[in-house]
Amino acid sequence: MHGEEGHIFQPILILLANAAVLSTIFHRLHIPGLLAYLLVGLALGPTGFAVVTNVEDLRAIAELGLVFLLFVLGLEFSLPKLMAMRNTVFRLGSAQVIICTLAFFVAFYWWGMQWSLALLVSGGLALSSTAIVSRELLQLGQLHRRHGQMAIGVLLFQDLVAVGLLISVPLMAGSSQQADGYKLVLEVAKSGGILVLFFLFGRYVLPRILAEVARTRSDELLVFSALVIVLLAGVTTEAVGLSMELGAFLAGMMLGETRFKHQLEVDVRPFRDVLLALFFITIGMLIDIGMLTEYWFRIIVSGVALLAFKALIITLVAKALGESLRPSMQAGLSLAQGGEFLFALLALATREKLIPDDVASFLLSVTIVSMALTPVVIRYSDFIVDKIDALLGRFSGKQVLGDESNLPGAEAIPAKTGHVVILGFGRVGQTIARFLKQLDIPYVALDTDMVRISEAVAAEEPAYYGDSTRSDILKIAGIESAALLIISFDDSAQAKDILRRVKEINETLPVFVRTRDDSQLEGLLAEGAKEVIPETLEASLTLVSHVLLMLNVPNSKIDEVINKARSNRYKLLHGFYQGEQYRLEDDVSREILHATALTDNAWSCGKRLDELTVPCEGSPLVEVHRAGHIIPADTFADQLKPGDIVMILGDINTVTACEDYLLGGQLR
Repeated sequence: MHGEEGHIFQPILILLANAAVLSTIFHRLHIPGLLAYLLVGLALGPTGFAVVTNVEDLRAIAELGLVFLLFVLGLEFSLPKLMAMRNTVFRLGSAQVIICTLAFFVAFYWWGMQWSLALLVSGGLALSSTAIVSRELLQLGQLHRRHGQMAIGVLLFQDLVAVGLLISVPLMAGSSQQADGYKLVLEVAKSGGILVLFFLFGRYVLPRILAEVARTRSDELLVFSALVIVLLAGVTTEAVGLSMELGAFLAGMMLGETRFKHQLEVDVRPFRDVLLALFFITIGMLIDIGMLTEYWFRIIVSGVALLAFKALIITLVAKALGESLRPSMQAGLSLAQGGEFLFALLALATREKLIPDDVASFLLSVTIVSMALTPVVIRYSDFIVDKIDALLGRFSGKQVLGDESNLPGAEAIPAKTGHVVILGFGRVGQTIARFLKQLDIPYVALDTDMVRISEAVAAEEPAYYGDSTRSDILKIAGIESAALLIISFDDSAQAKDILRRVKEINETLPVFVRTRDDSQLEGLLAEGAKEVIPETLEASLTLVSHVLLMLNVPNSKIDEVINKARSNRYKLLHGFYQGEQYRLEDDVSREILHATALTDNAWSCGKRLDELTVPCEGSPLVEVHRAGHIIPADTFADQLKPGDIVMILGDINTVTACEDYLLGGQLR
């Protein structure tokens, strides 16, 4: 038994360890981690270094990753979103899938592939990579641009098609064994019946079960119940001749309609990511390195041709449906690659012996090439389209593709005067803007987060993309005629740089700087900040004022103590007792407050504070507690004696050195 377990888990350990190292490297290089998993499978598989040779032992575990992928996809599948984008989803999405599938079908059928298999593979190639496209568009802030909306709409329709293709694989396997038309119709009817059953169960039974589980207030039980539901759905669909993946997708759709959707998505993701990594590793093992080395040029050319062909088809289809040419072309470039669903289809097809291993290996290799090039193509899509536009303009004498950009940079800021300039449009910046808007005070916001600016532009906010550390950008934002400048992000070094540049342009402009604490307060004031607002300290003062108000302390007294704390530069709020969660490695320089009780044999007993030398001179000793009285260190003139408690304020090194000195007279 022990030997069998080692036989199973030793290759898993080797594969996952290599995948972890390579995916970390790929992350640094901004290459999709999926390609790292495929490369590990390719290198360590039977045709590579043959470190792992028995792929069949891994597939049962690895296919659970595909099950969980379909489950999460089902969770994220939104019927309201589908209906809101129905024009793009059903018109453009269906046209793209149908035309691409037909084009590939003609090529594969002419190549000599059986018509049913050619149709299946063609449908798989017509799909794009949801993971890569959505991630790149999100990171580049292009989801709200027209080509981003078109791409997401098409991907939604492709998800529906993928489910249909997953259904078709076991049906094709059954029909290839028994060509009885009656039995094929029976299989289709059985599929329809199971879909209806899932719908009824998800609508009327599942919410009651999860509500009962939720009453236990146990996260573990909720996750356990979700896993049982996923696997039960997969086993049910497999038992009636369909795929486990279809059952997982339907389970995800059912759970996605409940209020537990987001919690389940977060809790299940670790299971999915690990198992999915193993799935893509086993896919990489299907690639024949011998074929790869022999036909590498043909594979690369085919991958580039796939990108070019799908991009052209999608561009023409979108243009024919009334879209502008520029966003149509960019949507085509975004969706031109093959997708991870083709891997799933080929894995199922090879398992069912529907497709030869060499054909599957070639198609996988071509798809991987197209996916590897996709991030570069999407990131430089504006550049590519501009070059095409310039080339076409030479013949027409004008701009042919038009301009899609709705993400204004700082150069688009209209001239203003007497306005507020907000640098950083995160949580704090947006909060300030909301109050300014209520009072009809004009403002301009700058940020370098393209996603955030894209969202703000969609809401018609005066927010612009721009680097606020550049003098030319600050001038365009109008700081020469502005009434106030607010630095709302928490980066003191960058804030100091901005303050110096602002002083060169408009020395009299008042600048408010937000920081997390007051560690850089003096430096920021020295650079010309009018006010420095430490976020955590001001939040504490606000809470204190509310507490005192509830205790019926007069408003005048509250204002007095709060203003005194501010005028003393928040000295009262410095340093706190460290707790269990304090970790020295997080911040060695962070101030803590520590109480040192003087024992009978303490070295400092009988000495006055002004007699003590380093490391305790100056501010580290802040108070002496004696017989219930608190005496500030700067007014304590008596000799220290046993039972006194000396309060030390400083970083961990200062506190330790001071305590050693007070107790033993040791200098560090």
